[in-house]
This record gives sequence, structure tokens and C-alpha cells, in this order.
Amino acid sequence: MEELGNLKYLDCDLKECNRIYPAVPVIARQMAEETKICGYTLPKGASAVVITYFLHRDEDVFPDSEKFDPERFSPENRVNIPEFAYIPFAAGSRNCIGRWFGEMEVKTMVCHILRNFSIHSVDSRDKMLPIMNITLQSTQPFRIRFRPRHNNNSK
Repeated sequence: MEELGNLKYLDCDLKECNRIYPAVPVIARQMAEETKICGYTLPKGASAVVITYFLHRDEDVFPDSEKFDPERFSPENRVNIPEFAYIPFAAGSRNCIGRWFGEMEVKTMVCHILRNFSIHSVDSRDKMLPIMNITLQSTQPFRIRFRPRHNNNSK
């Protein structure tokens, strides 16, 4: 587990995956108090929705936002991302309680897979057409090919 925390570039990769394809593309909240946003008044009790799928594609924050660029999340670049501009697991006191566990689980799985296989996409990324349900899903299967790594001494 400790070693997973040392995989800094893997962290950047996973953050960029979550930026482009957030598992939860929409976050809904109820306004606790009257709030003014961009000249509009949202009354107390009104529903507010943040569409993280679009938030994470804000060109002012993430230039060339459709490009997969893990360097956005390198320590020197991460400081340029405003607070709450990247919220794949929501934010504040109501963020995802399983975030840490989920991230560790994904890192473990990715390390195990990459240690044993090389991965190649069969389909181009433009064939991945997302739809927003409770979680972000693709309208059709996205095919990838796993090839066993040879000369692999790890178990």
C-alpha cells in the first residue's frame, strides 16, 4: 500500500482519466441559503446541479481539454488548477466517502494489469460516446486488447 503512494505519475494519469471521464458526471445539491451567482438569485431550498463532465472541460482551466495530458496534475502544474475546478468525487463535507479506498483499489488493479500485460485500444477514442446516467457510461463497448508481457518474472 505504501508503494502505491510513491507512484506519482500513476496519480497524474488517474486524475486525468477522472477529469475527462468522471465516474459521477452530475452532482446535485440543495441550496442551504439564498445565493447569488452571475447575477442570478438561487433561493434557499432550490436544487443546484454541477455537471462535472463540462466543468472539467473548461478551456480557461484546462486548455486543450479534450487532450489526455497527465502533466496537468504534476506537482508544478497542479497549483494552477483552482479549488473546485476539478471535483470528480464531489467536494466539501459531502464528497465521496469511498474515494480513498476506490483510488487505492484502482491503483492496485492498474499496477497488476500493467505488470502482466501491454494494453492497446482497438477502437479510437472518438468512438467512445458518453451518456450521463447515475454514472458516466459509453453508448457502445470500447474494445481494448491485452497482450501478455514476456520475460515477466513477477507474480
